Amino acid sequence: MSKDVYISCALAETLRDYIDKNQLAAPDVLEALAPYSSSQRMPILLFWGLLERLQVLHPVPALGLRIGRCAKPQHFGVVGYLAASCSGLGQALMRYRRFQSLLVSNLDVQVSQRGTVIRYSWGEGEHDTIPLASEFGVAAFVNLYQALIGHDIAPIAIEIPYARPPQPSIYEALMGCPVRFEAPRHALEIPASLLAMRIASSDPYMRGLFEQQAQAMLAQQPKPDAFLEQLQCQMMAALQEGDPSAAALADQMNCSLRTFYRQLADHGLRYRVLLADVRFKLARMYLADPHLSLVEVALLLGYSEQSAFSRAFRAWSGNTPERYRRHLQQSFPSPLG
Repeated sequence: MSKDVYISCALAETLRDYIDKNQLAAPDVLEALAPYSSSQRMPILLFWGLLERLQVLHPVPALGLRIGRCAKPQHFGVVGYLAASCSGLGQALMRYRRFQSLLVSNLDVQVSQRGTVIRYSWGEGEHDTIPLASEFGVAAFVNLYQALIGHDIAPIAIEIPYARPPQPSIYEALMGCPVRFEAPRHALEIPASLLAMRIASSDPYMRGLFEQQAQAMLAQQPKPDAFLEQLQCQMMAALQEGDPSAAALADQMNCSLRTFYRQLADHGLRYRVLLADVRFKLARMYLADPHLSLVEVALLLGYSEQSAFSRAFRAWSGNTPERYRRHLQQSFPSPLG
């Protein structure tokens, strides 16, 4: 849920760099950034709002990519400094994954390999992410690995989960590779050989210091809200038992329905939206299992008919369950050790 997601202010500093680089008059954006130091975090909704404000001030195609291309290792805060002190790109990207939540609190980058291609993907379920933010995240990640190895080696391909824009060739020109739209997730594919490339700024001593700092920062991150954590667990159990109603959940959580709705309101949530979010997460997990039929997936999610599940999944993702499953099967992901 976006309202509870935070982004590193160091990463948000790329907005200031883009404004300076293009000599834009954006006093309201700079004023919004001013109270935050690079060591702090800001609500991701605020960051998205600033991206959209820049779009109004500077209405160019693929603005998110252009801003992301301003990203430097220092914009990734301690994660960037740690990556820059590693011996090679493979080691750096392992550290990136380990401490990814210091950049965006709900970031979950997954890695798979198919032959000589390494695939990094993230952002399942972030259907409310604005296109500008999708572009920014992909371009910033590319800039990071290119800066670390000291070579502008383009990805093999990029995937972005929103509709194909009017001028897709601009996206490919900016990134130097094919850009696929309407994908299930954000994804980036690079040659596996890049992971062996050395990092010129490698420093084992500084790597140890930055890793300690990152571990300390990770330990200090706010823990998940206890009510929401319990609610999502109860929702998953209720779906399997076939009664995911608000009344059933309130009973399981030992509170009245009125108290249950009040707690949801205090968190700025609506039950139907939250239930859809949990169902969507579980649906993607179940569809990745080829042994489950679509009828079984529908039943596991608490739907009495497959057609109702198919309609809901299309509303969530823009794809049918069949198309989503085919895409997964064509990718043949196999996790790296």
